[in-house]
Amino acid sequence: MKIKLFLLILLLPCFAFSQAVEKNDLEIGLGVGLGIYGTSDNNPDKDSIKENSMAAAGLLNFSIHYAILKNFSIGILAERNGYITNKDSSNKGVSLNLGLDCQYRLLNKEKTLVFADLFGGYSHFRYDNLSHKEYVIAKGNCLQLGIGFKHYFSKIIGMFIQSNYALYPYKKLVDTNNNIVKTGPANNQKNYSIRISGLNLKLGLTFHF
Repeated sequence: MKIKLFLLILLLPCFAFSQAVEKNDLEIGLGVGLGIYGTSDNNPDKDSIKENSMAAAGLLNFSIHYAILKNFSIGILAERNGYITNKDSSNKGVSLNLGLDCQYRLLNKEKTLVFADLFGGYSHFRYDNLSHKEYVIAKGNCLQLGIGFKHYFSKIIGMFIQSNYALYPYKKLVDTNNNIVKTGPANNQKNYSIRISGLNLKLGLTFHF
């Protein structure tokens, strides 16, 4: 009897510190958030850059991750950025982002995870002037690097909080008439490009299988 009790005491830490996510587990995330960005362009008119120096966006995201190792998962992330404009404005900006997302678990305990996150993929940005029925479309890459926290209330359902540095560079924009947007003096024009970068803050639900 004493031997069994001694063995139970030795095994208690193993039960107390079991991992929330094991190899071959699947996690699905649904979230919302806010993006706060600085913007820049290659327009030689510096006043143009100043007028468009800040932007904010409401975020919606869906992700699915598969644990190929006990502390490392790889998956797919889809995200929608709806850029916030003045309530009286007829302009609307939306980007759709899709790519691969990797998560390395720095902490992986019974109900709690802390992870580093790296996302890279494709971004499609569209800006509409609804009053003039005109739009501009840009295609580019996107990159996000950050850290997150997950807590599972049960074996299946939990919540996550995440913060990422985000970068969205667009090197070519096309207008309503399918013309490439140019900038600079008439004798030295080049493709107009924009760069959006800043902080994404996300929270939502996570499901573990």
